Amino acid sequence: MAFEYDNSDGFDRIPDPLIHVIFNQISDIKTLIRCRSVSKRFNSLVPQADSLLLRVDRVISATDSDEDDDSFLIAFLRSIIKFLSPTKPLPNPTRSQNSPAQILREFEKIRNLQIELPSGDLRLEKGTIIRWKADFGKTLKSCVILGFRSCDGEAPAAELGAGGGLKMRVVWTISALIAASARQYMMMEVVNEHKELENLTIKDRENEGRVVMDMKGLRECRDCREGEENNEVNNGGSSGNGDGLWWRSNRTTVPAVRMRMRHEARMELSGGTRMVGATLVVVRPISSSSGGGERSNEVEEQNGDVGLALGAFREDLVYCEAVERLLKSRSYILEMNSF
Repeated sequence: MAFEYDNSDGFDRIPDPLIHVIFNQISDIKTLIRCRSVSKRFNSLVPQADSLLLRVDRVISATDSDEDDDSFLIAFLRSIIKFLSPTKPLPNPTRSQNSPAQILREFEKIRNLQIELPSGDLRLEKGTIIRWKADFGKTLKSCVILGFRSCDGEAPAAELGAGGGLKMRVVWTISALIAASARQYMMMEVVNEHKELENLTIKDRENEGRVVMDMKGLRECRDCREGEENNEVNNGGSSGNGDGLWWRSNRTTVPAVRMRMRHEARMELSGGTRMVGATLVVVRPISSSSGGGERSNEVEEQNGDVGLALGAFREDLVYCEAVERLLKSRSYILEMNSF
């Protein structure tokens, strides 16, 4: 009995829709780009993946100077070459990196996109932990912030003071809002170029914060960009006076907001985790908090806080328990002008 030997590649028998599913499960863009070199078929199918994860190794601001990241030797050589040949500066390899928008142009129809930044945006004191989630459309729709000091021993008494403690918590809130608006601004080009995008998440490897945009928010963002860009995005040309305030030109404007803050001086959770100065802040634009009777609106806000706060931290049992405890605490209202 003679047997025929099948020389065909096993991958050739896999239908295209199944390969699309596999590529979407892989999602990591660096891995998918490597897959393009496997075969002509893979090269044509990879750009059709619609669920992607882009891990950013380094974020470079357009306002950063080349010398900021150079070693002393490179800076010295650059100064010599500038002196000898001003029109031909020494090339900096870090500036030739592709931006997220350039990388994502390799893909034809992205529906779900996650961007992972190399680190969080906030520079915090040792022992301070902040977690936040912001929902955006054309501008901020809501933001939930949880902050506390981890406590392995006796906590410093100073951080529990009413005046200094409140000031510290307000700084946490403003810092998180600036970080969130900067992340949204960074992805505006991607949002405008990929009209099929349905969900966008911008997170970081330290799990400090997340910016999320759903289909409705993405559509609002595109419409705003096309019609009212100058009113919603800070104008870098009019405010960039070389004063080093990066947030004036590299973020979207935070609208006037109403912040409901809850605070517990000390908190011990069921797992033994101890928190000092635990603070929960729910932020909404004032326009979305107004309207209706004052009493009924207050009740609606309180109920809305529960859904927003628990939804923001439902994936982490420790933080979710802390949020549940803080939601039972007395709340304080603060309002802040647009900035």
